[in-house]
Amino acid sequence: MNPLALPPALSPDTFLLLRYLLMSALLLYLPFLGIVIAGSAASLVLNFFGRENRDERSLRLAREWIEAVTVNRWGLLLLALLPYPAIVYGCRRLLGGETSLPAIAWLAPFGALLAGCLLLSLYRSAIRRSPDLSAAPFGAGTAGLLAMISAAFLSFLLLGTLVNPAKLPLVRSNLVFLLSWHSFVEFLLFLALSFGLAGGIVLRFLGRSKAGEEGGGPDYEARVRTAGTSFGTAGALAAPALVVLYLVTLPPTGFSTVVFFMAAAVPILALAVFALLHLLPGKEESTPGDRVTSLFILMFLAVILCDQTAVANVFQGLSPPSAPLAAGAVSREGGAAKPGAAGAPAVEKGKKVFDAVCSACHRFDVKVVGPPFNDVVPKYEGNVEKLKAFIRNPVKVDPALPAMPKPAIKEDEVDAVARYLLSKVKGR
Repeated sequence: MNPLALPPALSPDTFLLLRYLLMSALLLYLPFLGIVIAGSAASLVLNFFGRENRDERSLRLAREWIEAVTVNRWGLLLLALLPYPAIVYGCRRLLGGETSLPAIAWLAPFGALLAGCLLLSLYRSAIRRSPDLSAAPFGAGTAGLLAMISAAFLSFLLLGTLVNPAKLPLVRSNLVFLLSWHSFVEFLLFLALSFGLAGGIVLRFLGRSKAGEEGGGPDYEARVRTAGTSFGTAGALAAPALVVLYLVTLPPTGFSTVVFFMAAAVPILALAVFALLHLLPGKEESTPGDRVTSLFILMFLAVILCDQTAVANVFQGLSPPSAPLAAGAVSREGGAAKPGAAGAPAVEKGKKVFDAVCSACHRFDVKVVGPPFNDVVPKYEGNVEKLKAFIRNPVKVDPALPAMPKPAIKEDEVDAVARYLLSKVKGR
């Protein structure tokens, strides 16, 4: 992997440790959360139609499905909540410390997770006592499912900032800028893999009837197999298309050959799932639950590794701000921001200002939030005063791009960064 330009406060070892911590937490958190969401949705649908049609097989499958995916009350709480603090810690440090995003952005998903776990536990307890639920526990299950989906969606919005940290200056002033097509596509891919994994678990663990059990027998086992196969097939068919959209919506700074090959593993694994469920001889008599479950877990792993590699690519050559974009972050570095201070030349000083302030939205060779400097700086034809005037009081030029905010830097820093930009582009 290429060397990374790290946030100033992080050593290379600390940065890699944070990435491995985040990757490990996501590998535990995302598949489990997805299984809970998909299994709960299936249980609620089966329970509703089972009661309407007086179908004992559907009612039994609804009960067994929710029991399988929620483990038990304390298991659900621990497995759903414990990885989240590690994810928050890793994201906050990678994005630049304690001030990277408002606290509410991190607390809202946790609150939704907690509410979802408690409500689904209530639904699970009620359905275990009797599959013929009253309106209140069924409503609690529905509310719990919606809370878990909301928690997952908000979490993906936060994770989306890791592949586009240049949005942080906008996010700090308006949380609506967390929204992005890439985060939405990632969330849909997560749901597709979750439903496929839930289907594999059904094929693996459910459908084994015992003598005398109500709703059991060969008909029930056929119902379980049909449900598991349907979920697995749906996930396998949706995943390849969503991976293509994932690559299309990935910011240019995150793309690499490694990312492409990791993403390409998902359609290959999805094809293997489809073959197991529909193409192999003797598929009706085989028990593919173990293999289908393993393949979907591998797909989760491929997507998580792909995303973390994209994060590493984004942070290559980019120094995220370690505090709100203020001149103090620059002035603390050896007193470079003090007017008249002896030290580095103006160009070197301008590079420090660029790394601390401008690099959040601009790169020289690619568009991030603003246009690439290699395209716009030559228009000033070496006129430093003209460029300084724009930096002091920026105006909207390109209607397709957001207006540039006025940078919180001092006059000597304006001069230094203008000279640095002109020298950098001229040097190219």
